[in-house]
Amino acid sequence: MFVVAVIGLAGAVETVKPEWRDPEYGHRLRQLRALRAAHPGRPLVLAVGSSRTQMGVSPAAMGLRDALAYNFGQSAAGPLRIHLTVERLAAEGIVPDVLLVEFFPAAFAHDGPAEEQLKGMTARLSLADVRRLEPFTADAALLHRRWAAARANSWHSLRLVLMNHARPDWLPWRDRLTHQWDMLDPYGFSPHPHESISEPDREQSIRRVRDQYAWLLSDYRIGAASDRVFRDLLERCRARGVRVVLFRTPEGPSFRALAAGAEPAARAFLAGVGVPLIEPDGDYAEADFADGHHPLRPAAERFSRQLGAAVRP
Repeated sequence: MFVVAVIGLAGAVETVKPEWRDPEYGHRLRQLRALRAAHPGRPLVLAVGSSRTQMGVSPAAMGLRDALAYNFGQSAAGPLRIHLTVERLAAEGIVPDVLLVEFFPAAFAHDGPAEEQLKGMTARLSLADVRRLEPFTADAALLHRRWAAARANSWHSLRLVLMNHARPDWLPWRDRLTHQWDMLDPYGFSPHPHESISEPDREQSIRRVRDQYAWLLSDYRIGAASDRVFRDLLERCRARGVRVVLFRTPEGPSFRALAAGAEPAARAFLAGVGVPLIEPDGDYAEADFADGHHPLRPAAERFSRQLGAAVRP
């Protein structure tokens, strides 16, 4: 029974239950499949990026009546995970007509081989994912060994995700992941859970964000690995006939000031890749954000209307 349970779970998470190993990907995949089945033949506009995309792009507010828009953002996703997501979806037969890629300079500073960048999420990968990542590794065998160890004992390596699906009420709040799928609207938008933020809470969050990003943005450069991954993504999209558009989510005054030093290197990179870029128009106030760069719903809907107008056929 033990052997059957181990093999059964390993097989399930590799095939029919991807949400049990990578809930942000798996639940969105399920939603997107259902949407495409309900709206056959519509062009697909797909947004990919980090939590800033999750909370900042509302497909329903984009106003694309003749197209199907979907938000496939995933928390902390930089170029490598964006590339992996696009390739995962292509393997499922989901190739967008327009791919909206978040350009967050801090995420594009990520460097190093895939086995180190994704070390903390090895259990979320499938064997096919490991093979997709091989071109971006320094030691592909190491990534395979880590994946095999995690998959051989999926009941342990995935215990937190499994408990969140089975009995989240048994878990302390800090270990609950259900917001990753319970908060999704029908188009993948995951708005900030609070309509407004008190000033003391916002100030505390801004200080935390400053501590998180100040060191990276003060001595900024594009990571060599991120550059390579992103250019490879562009080549694959061109080969598939996918139109790629970069976008930057809105930011409050505190984060714009924090990131100002990164702008010259970011602009030089953008000029070199030659991909259209959509930037937020107008000024956004600090009160539009929870922490200076994760927008509250009204700011997200305002930006989404601009995004929709820019990509509307």
